[in-house]
Amino acid sequence: MIDSFYREFVDAITNDAALCLATVTKAEGSSPGKPGFKMLVYRDGGICGTVGGGEAEKKVIERALSGDLIEAVVIKFELKGELDKKDGTAMVCGGAMEVLLEPLGRPEHLYIMGGGHCGMALSRLAAAAGFQVTVIDDRPEWSSREKHPDAGAVVCAPYSDADRHIRFSDSTYIVIMTHGHEHDELLLRRCATEQCRYLGMIASKRKAGLFLEKLAQEGIGRDRLARIFTPVGFDIGSETPAEIAVSVLAQMIAVRNGRERIGFSSNPLI
Repeated sequence: MIDSFYREFVDAITNDAALCLATVTKAEGSSPGKPGFKMLVYRDGGICGTVGGGEAEKKVIERALSGDLIEAVVIKFELKGELDKKDGTAMVCGGAMEVLLEPLGRPEHLYIMGGGHCGMALSRLAAAAGFQVTVIDDRPEWSSREKHPDAGAVVCAPYSDADRHIRFSDSTYIVIMTHGHEHDELLLRRCATEQCRYLGMIASKRKAGLFLEKLAQEGIGRDRLARIFTPVGFDIGSETPAEIAVSVLAQMIAVRNGRERIGFSSNPLI
């Protein structure tokens, strides 16, 4: 039962399905929940596990779904068989219980399009910085666990199908650094109109300008194109794969921490 719950917990975190984790931290008398009881509350109102059921559990779910839970809180229940003073709800089992309610933040998921030397360096550093990393490459020799031991997932797939392996959301980060200009252009076109927190492409200023202008002529709005980080990374004079990875990761961390401002990208449309 416990193993099943934690498997469900990992799946819920990975898929950004759960809002909160509720844990009974204290129980006295004939309380319905016992210390260690756990319950996941999903974004759609569903649950996995329990904190004891009844009115106390109902209140925990209502608080989780209220939308105002920013940080962890402890909810205390006095279950003495008296009417709740606020809403008149009867809780008749007796005893007392405390429930720790922890919001589950969205994981930042980084998709590295291209598993070459720069992709290898970035997958290692980004994983250490807390990103959930998926590497996608169409070459089996570069999309392997051996090359990317720190990535959460490694996918070997044609770049024409790569977007099928991306979960687009406002916590999605994408860095395009493939082994061919045609792949970069294809992926940029596929991703430019999708929802993501960060979209970057490794390129020279000339290449970036040509690609962006072409996409603009195809009808993609310039306001959307202006949000693309290309040439990707901070201009720190990077030359080696490790240095390039550092510059890209620093830029993604700045975005993650809400430090976007003009000058963070050398995008020629800005």
